[in-house]
Amino acid sequence: MRIISGRFKGKRLISVKANTVRPTSDRVKESVFSILGDSVIDSNFLDLCAGTGSIGLEALSRAAKSVTFVDRSSHSIRVIKSNLAGCGLSGGEPHVNIVKLDALKGLAFLARRNARFDLIYLDPPYDSGIYEVCLRQIGLSKMLLPSGQVVVERRRERSADLAAPKASNELKLKRQERYGDTVISFYQMEDTE
Repeated sequence: MRIISGRFKGKRLISVKANTVRPTSDRVKESVFSILGDSVIDSNFLDLCAGTGSIGLEALSRAAKSVTFVDRSSHSIRVIKSNLAGCGLSGGEPHVNIVKLDALKGLAFLARRNARFDLIYLDPPYDSGIYEVCLRQIGLSKMLLPSGQVVVERRRERSADLAAPKASNELKLKRQERYGDTVISFYQMEDTE
């Protein structure tokens, strides 16, 4: 696992040695950031269910203004801090925030602080079933800026129903891509065209 592009390009990242974390593959990460393009530059980025922090670190490498990492695991938080240190960042910089809470509590915590994000990457454990409730909470909290996007990574279902997680009335599915057993869904605010 490595950083693909930007100022930290080529940096190797430490992985979490547990079955609870499934790092996003380099192929999927490269495709997602290619789709996001210049919208990452100067963005406020939320890496929700951050795991190793590789998505947020890729955003920092590609000139995001700030990144907030949210994960409930103490081990993952230590790995994120180690990966930040490997890139010459202490985690104490004003543009790097680390929150040790589960996804739903993390969203509520950030909403109470009026946090606003241009980009939110949601990658919970595939079997957690929290996709829809997180999307609903993001939409209702107004933490996604009007021109922002929520990117959801999930496992492709084997059944005929390959529908993306339902969004709230506030968020609408704009794009979906498949990479092997991984599906990436892009959501925007309902009134954004």
